[in-house]
Amino acid sequence: MKKILYQITLALFAGALLTSCLKEDIVATPGLASVKLYMANLQGMDSLVTQPVKGKPVKIVVDTDADMCSVWPGGARVIMKKKQSTDGVTFADSVDMFNHPVLVNSDQYSDYGLVGAKGLKTTLSSEGWYCTYTYSKSGEFDLVVVVTNHGYNTNEFKPAVIEVGKLQVK
Repeated sequence: MKKILYQITLALFAGALLTSCLKEDIVATPGLASVKLYMANLQGMDSLVTQPVKGKPVKIVVDTDADMCSVWPGGARVIMKKKQSTDGVTFADSVDMFNHPVLVNSDQYSDYGLVGAKGLKTTLSSEGWYCTYTYSKSGEFDLVVVVTNHGYNTNEFKPAVIEVGKLQVK
């Protein structure tokens, strides 16, 4: 009788343990509500803008239900310099094992996975996830937001790469 009670107790405990673990693994795909751009006005207060200005810091605010957020503003891409041999032929200074150029730095999502490429870290506030960025030149840039739950880069936790669109900088 004691053996049967022990087995039933063990089975109930194992079942409860597995049930609670399975509930933690079910994570919804994060969504994106909006992306807003703010720049400081003459009084130093944040003012909503549609077009950032080169050389001035812009605050990028992402409204999302995700646990983690990364912003790829697409304004910088610097490849390591090429060297020139004695006979005048140029060759890549540094390439990785897949023959991709090594970047000094890049914040363009198209470079994701290359050495030197990374998105901007964000901070959570009451408005959403935010970061500050300064575009060094005028032009059109691809703004990409990567949101994920729990920060894991697997299909279980459903990271979402959201192309916000082209951003025109004056």
